[in-house]
Amino acid sequence: MAHRFGRETRSVQIPDDWQGRHDPECATIRANHDIGALQISAAFKDSEVTDVDLRDFAAEHLEAGATPKAVQLGDFVGFVISFATQDALWRQWFVRNGRQALFVTYNCVPSQRGVEDAAVDEVLATLSASGENVA
Repeated sequence: MAHRFGRETRSVQIPDDWQGRHDPECATIRANHDIGALQISAAFKDSEVTDVDLRDFAAEHLEAGATPKAVQLGDFVGFVISFATQDALWRQWFVRNGRQALFVTYNCVPSQRGVEDAAVDEVLATLSASGENVA
């Protein structure tokens, strides 16, 4: 079983053994086994968000050599980058729908590489620009 989690302008379907929490800056979604953290932040423009806007937002990483890969996450399109720091593995998505841009991150410790990747991909595939019936 699964349930919708999100806000008025975005939501995802998360497994019942995952929990979501709304913070002022973002939404955090974690599995009960607490391996990694999936976080979603939103920004809005007065006009439609473009690919150029997303690249501007990710400029620091792109200039450092991150290679973007095109993605579609439910109702949103954009790109994902992956990189490692000393303490964590990161996947970051920069996606858009209309006037809304989302910055989505997933991180885990290096020893847990790949453990939740399929589950995170399944959750993000359900990303909706509608927040109907959300917790």
